[in-house]
Amino acid sequence: MAGRNLRQKPREAVGTSSSVRARATPPSGDGRYRPLPTGSHGLHPEVVKSDQRERLQSAMIELIADKGYPGVRIVDLAKLAHVSQPTFYSLYTDKEDLFLSAYDAVAQRTAMTVMGAYQKEGSPDERMVAAMRSFAEQAAAEPEGTSLLVLGAFGAGPKALERRRRALDTLERSIQASRDGTPDPGSRDLTVTAILGGIREVTATRLREGRAGELYDLADELAAWAWCFPRRPPAGLDAPVATRGEAAGAATAIRSERARRAGGRLPSGRSDLPRKVIVKSQQERIVDATTAIVAEKGLAALTIPEIARRANVSHQTFYDIYPSKHDAFLGAQKVGFHQALGVAVAAYEAEQDDWPRAVAAGVRALLEYLASEPAHAHLTVVDTFAACPQAIEIRSDALRSFATYLAPGYELARAGGTRIKVPAIAAEATVGGVWQVLHHYVENDCIAELPGAAGQLIYVTLTPFLGPAEAASYAAAASA
Repeated sequence: MAGRNLRQKPREAVGTSSSVRARATPPSGDGRYRPLPTGSHGLHPEVVKSDQRERLQSAMIELIADKGYPGVRIVDLAKLAHVSQPTFYSLYTDKEDLFLSAYDAVAQRTAMTVMGAYQKEGSPDERMVAAMRSFAEQAAAEPEGTSLLVLGAFGAGPKALERRRRALDTLERSIQASRDGTPDPGSRDLTVTAILGGIREVTATRLREGRAGELYDLADELAAWAWCFPRRPPAGLDAPVATRGEAAGAATAIRSERARRAGGRLPSGRSDLPRKVIVKSQQERIVDATTAIVAEKGLAALTIPEIARRANVSHQTFYDIYPSKHDAFLGAQKVGFHQALGVAVAAYEAEQDDWPRAVAAGVRALLEYLASEPAHAHLTVVDTFAACPQAIEIRSDALRSFATYLAPGYELARAGGTRIKVPAIAAEATVGGVWQVLHHYVENDCIAELPGAAGQLIYVTLTPFLGPAEAASYAAAASA
């Protein structure tokens, strides 16, 4: 988010405190983080500390939006929040400690706002719309804080990703607990995960592009999309439970065609092979080395010497192909998305005369590909959020490409003479929802379990366009 100005004139946030509204759009000038009176003011020390913490948290959110997490310095935080550096260190251990505290504060406010609106009296439809509007109002009032919640902070490290996961899981459990029925402990209801993912994706796109003001007008559309899913998925569409800590790639011996090709080493020394073939092999090995290192050690541990060693190329060869490790990461991400889209589209086009069957085939092919490329799956689905704004742009472009294959669903719904009114936001939100489910399995190290979730994901993808009964029929047939 570095270099992107997310501030714009907000609607007044309903259900948030006056202090939150004040912090969301502070006036310009030195008074934006006005400290409490100095000297003998009679305030309790804990009140003073609480005010200092709040100012520092707000300063952290603002500076991340302006500079990105790596560019934020403690001296800048202290100056903007009008506290001394000794005071900073009396409240927080370091910059990361403050970031996690700020993230938790935003997540807690968001959960209280959304669940407070959802749990009020009214019909289920009215409660859903109220929750969507409350979230949209908060996003418009706190674009920087909400962006931190839905996107995270690039470069903040694994603890930031873990905190993001925990915040989304907590909100999901709260919504799940408010739904009727007790879920089967042996299977997974992915509907709530998909709904939250769709809302998150639509919100993140508007915030990233400086269009937070559109969210309020989209609230009814998002609510209509979310409400098209029944409270429980139909029987027979069970999905495996993703329990954190299970082994990811070890559960499958399947390797994609690309991985098998990249795994082959060309003869060392002089070769009569065309230069183009040699460079392609070197590039694929660099890509695989990059994804393997990130999957094993995290993005922060990625270094050019280790990439070169694992890829069996010289440092000069690496620099001939990629200017930096950052470019190697982006190159690996592009390869992952290109391959994922390619296999899904090939399966889709084989059934394109029957759109629902084509979508089902594409979803299944995508899941099988991700299971066959666990390192690439982790890099493209999860590690993107720790990388940089360019990585998010690559991800967004890929998701828009996937969404184009859902466009025929609008015409199918109209031509079918049904009463289904497909919200205009359905394709974008549905792809975002599917991607959040993928994120759930990949982040919990259950990539090998993804093919087992095909039935529910096909159902989730088709329901906004066909209705739950017909979507379930196609999902069951594709899972048979």
